[in-house]
Parts: sequence; structure tokens; C-alpha cells
Amino acid sequence: MRTWLPLFVIVALISAVVWFADSPPPELLGKRPTPKAQDRAPDLVIRDARTRHFNLEGNLAYRVDAEQITFYQFGRRDRANLTEPRILFYQGDQPKWRTESRSGVAHNNGQRVVLRGDVHINELPGPGGIELDTEEITIKPRQEYAETDKVVTISAGPNRTRGTGLRAFLNQDRVEILSEVESTYETQ
Repeated sequence: MRTWLPLFVIVALISAVVWFADSPPPELLGKRPTPKAQDRAPDLVIRDARTRHFNLEGNLAYRVDAEQITFYQFGRRDRANLTEPRILFYQGDQPKWRTESRSGVAHNNGQRVVLRGDVHINELPGPGGIELDTEEITIKPRQEYAETDKVVTISAGPNRTRGTGLRAFLNQDRVEILSEVESTYETQ
């Protein structure tokens, strides 16, 4: 029996060394990865994504389509990077507002969405409705609210209004430009 004990101890030590070498140190130490480390490993990637969101009455409130959604989970928070996102807001059963941009980031299960790069929002049915262009805008889809502190251009037919900063209440069809407002109107 004594001859097997040293062999058993050696095998146990080799197994422990192999296990420690193959295990990542954060897991061994009980530390959580930092958000930067989690950025390197998304929890979910969806290509050609199409999501639908409903209001409390069960009616379609808005839909989000994107070329790609890359989802990250951070404890109680989450983030989704959007490539070429398009958001379509409905009033009743008809689409009313459409947004497009090159990229976006949705925070906390889509409660806040920041669209960036050639952001274009237009009122439907087009043409002839209001069109809004800016470089960045924050949208709260559930409240149908949008805001930005960037330069915004609003056009309706030949009429143009340009200014800095905007608040848009999409469910009320109301848009406010906050400062440095310049407008050009064509009379009939």
C-alpha cells in the first residue's frame, strides 16, 4: 500500500498544475471581467436582425431592423451595438416615423438608443412629410422621444430650418429646435 502513495501524490500534483494552467486567472480569483474585457467577447451576435416591440395594449409600437446587432451583458446593464439600424415608429396600425443611421448603441434593453453617422428621420407617408438630418441623436423608443445637442436640419418640401439642439416628441408630431435657428421658406 505504501508504494502507491507517492505515485498517487505525484499524479494529484500534476493534475492540479494542469488544471491551474488551463483555467483563466479571473475565474480562479473570483474576479469579474471588466467592461473592456467583455467588449472582446459579445454574448450574442445577430445578423440581418428584425425585432418588434409592442405597447401595453398589444399593438405594434415600433420595430428595429439592423444589418447586425452585437449584444453585451454587464451584470445589471446591457448594451447592443447596431450596424445600419432602422427604427420604424407606428401610430395606430400605420408607420409614422422612420429613422436610419450608419451605427447605433442601445442601452438597458433598448430604453435609450444613440444613433450616429448620417442620421435621417422622416415622417411617413413620404414624400412631402418632415425630414430631419443630424450626425447624432438619442432616442427613447418607448416614450417616442428624441433629442440631440448637435446641428439639425429639418426640411419639408422646399422649406428648410437649421439649428443646434433638438427635442422631438414623435407621438405628438412636435419638434423643437433649441438654438441658433435659421429658416428659409418658399412662398407659393
